[in-house]
Amino acid sequence: MHTTDITTWFLQFDAPAPQPPKWPDGVQLAEAEVISPELSQFMFRTVGGPWRWFSRLSWNYQQWLDYLTQQQVRTWLLWVKGTPAGYIELLKHADHSVEIKFFGLLPQFIGQGLGLKLAQAAIAQAAQWQASKIWLHTCSADHPSALKNYQQAGFVITHIEHSTEALPQLNDSRLLAADFVYSALAHHVEKTG
Repeated sequence: MHTTDITTWFLQFDAPAPQPPKWPDGVQLAEAEVISPELSQFMFRTVGGPWRWFSRLSWNYQQWLDYLTQQQVRTWLLWVKGTPAGYIELLKHADHSVEIKFFGLLPQFIGQGLGLKLAQAAIAQAAQWQASKIWLHTCSADHPSALKNYQQAGFVITHIEHSTEALPQLNDSRLLAADFVYSALAHHVEKTG
């Protein structure tokens, strides 16, 4: 890990809620209605890996399971011709605000015009969840177009924070998720054993 200066922008949706977008042929968005730590961990690691998302890299299977069952969390997967292409994770807080907690595309689907539509879909799903407000944050280590994409979708910056973070390198072994895999295997063996 190396330390780097990070700017974090907190944004709130400030426009009429959009209708869910019309997807091109072969593209669909579906809610993952069954709690699956494996799926959530895979999407977090695969979508966030290139942007050095690190907040959950050390989570084991039980931590993922607890988060998904004890919080108000909903997840949607974007599919392109039967292939997972991206995801949305929404978190409803006690004040009924809905945070777009995680959002993004797998690397091979970036640059195909899906990002803005996925942001619009996230807003529409949050609004349907009766959010008192819809918000998110992004940072200078995320995709270079992330902030612009959110602003095009109707978000406005509410405040900015600066920090120094220890970001994982692209060869960080935690990206291989060995601890998660071993804890998931142990969890399943314990349940069937």
